[in-house]
This record gives sequence, C-alpha cells and structure tokens, in this order.
Amino acid sequence: MHVSGVQMPEIDARCVVRRSSDIPFSWLDEDMLAIDERAGYCYSLNASAARIWDLILTPKSVGDVCSVLCKEFAVDRETCGRDVSEVLSAMRDAGLIEVTDAALG
Repeated sequence: MHVSGVQMPEIDARCVVRRSSDIPFSWLDEDMLAIDERAGYCYSLNASAARIWDLILTPKSVGDVCSVLCKEFAVDRETCGRDVSEVLSAMRDAGLIEVTDAALG
C-alpha cells in the first residue's frame, strides 16, 4: 500500500496495534459510527470491524486479536489474519490506529 509515495509496511500477526484516535464511536443498529468534525469524515464499522476496535482499546498484537476472533466467529486463522490485516490497514490509513512491529520494539 502506498500513502503519499511512501510504502506502508504490511500488517501481520507480529504487529502490535493500538487506537490513536480519541474520536468517539457509537452504535447505530448493527454498525458503529463516528464523525470526525476536524477531518470532515464519517466512519462506519460493521460488527466484525467494531469488535476489532473494541479489542484494541489497549495495545494488542494482531495475532492476539485473531485468536479472540477465531473463537468468536466461524473463521479459520489464515482467513482471519488476512481480513483483520485489511481492516487494520484501512484504520491505519485513516489515522485511527498506530501500528508497530513487535520485532522492532
């Protein structure tokens, strides 16, 4: 993935993720919504993305997030890892989370 000409590292099971945003999210039916007035964006998270958001209230490895989700949803570890990485990449690109490589820190 490229942002402003910079290649962003892939998010994998070793990465540690945490919320970097203080934007409040609220439930509306089956989606979690938030409006960032400063940036002019509205965010909508489906149930599985909202669960990821809940799980990263404190810093957690992607592998730990997947371990929880594999127990809660009928999903295999490989599919979960791929889907969670995709959701987290979108959250990182939106500035909602910070990602560090556990091997570096």
